[in-house]
Amino acid sequence: MAALPSEKIYLGLALLIVVGSATGFGTLVLRQQRAEALPLPAVQLSEEPYAAKAVAAPPVKVEAWSAPAPQTRGREWVYDAFSPPEIYYNSRSRLFSVKPPASLVEGDAAGPFGLELVAVRPEPFRLQLIGYVGAAENWRGTFQNTRTGEVFLAASGRRLPTLGLTIRSLDVGSQPVTVAESMTTRQRVASAVVRDEQSGRDVTLTHRERVYTGTLFAFVAAPGQSATREVRSGDSFKLGEATYRIEKIEATPPSVEVLKEAASLSQPDRRILLPREPEGPEEGSPVPTS
Repeated sequence: MAALPSEKIYLGLALLIVVGSATGFGTLVLRQQRAEALPLPAVQLSEEPYAAKAVAAPPVKVEAWSAPAPQTRGREWVYDAFSPPEIYYNSRSRLFSVKPPASLVEGDAAGPFGLELVAVRPEPFRLQLIGYVGAAENWRGTFQNTRTGEVFLAASGRRLPTLGLTIRSLDVGSQPVTVAESMTTRQRVASAVVRDEQSGRDVTLTHRERVYTGTLFAFVAAPGQSATREVRSGDSFKLGEATYRIEKIEATPPSVEVLKEAASLSQPDRRILLPREPEGPEEGSPVPTS
């Protein structure tokens, strides 16, 4: 028996698919026509005239924001999201300062502080070697008591009971010395090793440079006054009706953090003081930042 051509096989399959599809869709149409129609609900119309009715507004809870609190840097550093302060930069002291918004400043915070910073200085060691006399094996150092300003001669082994110090050794020798904008040269330099009875350590002094303790002190004064007061961290003093406490002293840049308390203040006023501005305008004065 000869095989049917492939074209006839494909044609027969297509015909069967068409007949099957027509039979299936026809059956669905007959079922849809025989199905009972669902009754539609009747619409009831009102004879009353239309009257607009207002919808009651939802209740709104109103809460007042608390007043912005001053930042830890000072009472003038107070602002909220919509009222920032005016920030200034002092290129001479390399510090920022602010002018708080008038709407956020309390009456006592806007008043004068009553104290100004004049200068910040490092504390010198209480004994300095400022020169020497004599010859080898018989050197005498020229020392200065920085507390009293007294200048005296002393040799190795001398004890200074009023200062709590003992000069353990004194020597003069050639040492390399760097001269600014020049070559390094060798010069005679006097050096003394001093035993500090208070700290229990040795301190080396030389006559070419001053030795410091690492502690800072500052000079403060009332506004417009030339008489200064020497203060250190932790010192408290009264000026007029106010009491001031020195919280911190910084050397770079020079500044003093001060806490002021007075009966007229609702709370302590903490500020960072910068050195007094010079009498005339100079480059680097505070300018508003953008």
